[in-house]
Amino acid sequence: MAAKDTPSMAKNKIRRSLAAILDPHPSAKAVDDLWKYFNATCAYCGVLIDRKSRTGHVDHLVSSALGGSNDIHNHVLSCARCNGDEKREEAWQSFLSRKANDPVVAKERTDRILAWLAKAKPATASVSSEERAQAIVQSAIDSYDLAVAQMRALKKGGT
Repeated sequence: MAAKDTPSMAKNKIRRSLAAILDPHPSAKAVDDLWKYFNATCAYCGVLIDRKSRTGHVDHLVSSALGGSNDIHNHVLSCARCNGDEKREEAWQSFLSRKANDPVVAKERTDRILAWLAKAKPATASVSSEERAQAIVQSAIDSYDLAVAQMRALKKGGT
């Protein structure tokens, strides 16, 4: 871990790594399909994004924290300004309605996103397997928390 990493950052990485086993991040081909579908433009503001500039973001429509999947169809192409600076944790629908002042443009962009979202694969995990997965993740986090506490005690000269 880099010096600036913290135990809470590591816990988040553990959660995401374990979750990615059941719900992997989109493949390179899927990301290429996303770029093509959105014609290398931001789904929210419509700005053209140069892929080589690395200013294009693959943005979750429904965040993982709110139960969204990593399926490529739960993502849109977003410019750095929209995703990184402006949208933050705001729901995509309210952000888009705020971002696109022209109602016709807002409807076109919304329809395009909804058509993309409709292509998402249905969830395959059952409630019981999801609960089991959450229990496994929680067990790993609990073990990590214990290890952090032990390391802190060791640092203080304890046992």
